[in-house]
Amino acid sequence: MAEAHAPSSVEPAHGGGHASLTTYINVAIVLAVITAIEVATLYVPGIPKGMLVASLLIMSIIKFVLVVGFFMHLRYDSPIMRAVFVGPLVLSILIILALMALFGAYLLLPRPTL
Repeated sequence: MAEAHAPSSVEPAHGGGHASLTTYINVAIVLAVITAIEVATLYVPGIPKGMLVASLLIMSIIKFVLVVGFFMHLRYDSPIMRAVFVGPLVLSILIILALMALFGAYLLLPRPTL
């Protein structure tokens, strides 16, 4: 019965790796800085709308990757789990872009006036 509680050398099936507390704190600081830059960007006068939207989207993508990679532990999961997450994500983005193109919802493109 004592051997049933012995430590096992078998790795968990989900990957098992985690970042240190310092890594989580550093990622949180980077996320806070990027958020502050996003908010400050909105108050800078004279930025063209296209450049504003592009910069906000890029910063949002960076924040998304950091949150998913570290706080959702996707960075330390097996490649199959990444594919299970990223595959439907890419598909949904493509569907949203196709619907936006279909119904003319792009904000950056001029719309014909009727």
